[in-house]
Amino acid sequence: MSYEKQTWNKYDDLKTEEENIVNGAVVTDNRMNHIEEGIYSHTIDISNPHKVTAAQVGLDKVDNIKQASKVEFDSHTNDTSNPHKVTATQLGLDKVDNIQQAAKIDFDSHVNNKANPHAVTASQVGAYSKQEIDTKLSKAVMADDSGKVTVSNTIDSGQVKTATINTGYGRSAVITRIGNTVTITSQNQHSSVPANGSWQRGIGTLPLGFRPVADALIYNHDLSNASKFSWSLFHPNGAIDLFSNGNITTSDYILSSGQFWITKDDFPN
Repeated sequence: MSYEKQTWNKYDDLKTEEENIVNGAVVTDNRMNHIEEGIYSHTIDISNPHKVTAAQVGLDKVDNIKQASKVEFDSHTNDTSNPHKVTATQLGLDKVDNIQQAAKIDFDSHVNNKANPHAVTASQVGAYSKQEIDTKLSKAVMADDSGKVTVSNTIDSGQVKTATINTGYGRSAVITRIGNTVTITSQNQHSSVPANGSWQRGIGTLPLGFRPVADALIYNHDLSNASKFSWSLFHPNGAIDLFSNGNITTSDYILSSGQFWITKDDFPN
């Protein structure tokens, strides 16, 4: 039963007590009991008498649906039988075969195996086999432990011709042709300071009879300071280029030795 609101009036001294009671100006046991009953009735009213909404209590985003019990939720959480039917495609693994993988220890063992476990051959990596290397070395020009080069089975084998050339900035070198092989030797100084840090083109000319079949790059270095070195580039047309590094001076002794190239020039007179 809903609570019926009571009206309270001001006590009128010109009226009798009974008249003031009837007029609602006197607190009586009936009126107090009515208030108590109204308060109690409101207290036990579970029909939302204040019309509270979900939004008012911060639950406007919650759907009015049945919730799982804690037992049901825990049971679902601990279910490892793929209850949602998740597929490999959904996980981005549709290209992966369902096969046994190698153990980490097996994989590491294979990675660290240096005994050619895949039996890779020299031809597969574009290299020469031992037999091919031995064959090619048997035809190559080789120096012995003393630095002596013996040349055989070449055109004009046994003929020797020597010349002195200017390799740039007043520094000379001795070139020697034996058969089709030309060697260069030099241990001296420049008469003028070479340009540092850039290629100087055409600073000398290699005479006919000694020119390489392809560009030949020769390394020159200071005897006491490794940071001072230079490169001499000999072209098939005879041009000589020079690149110097380390600010070489005219007091530095520059060494060129034990280096050679092949020529197809006619043997010089």
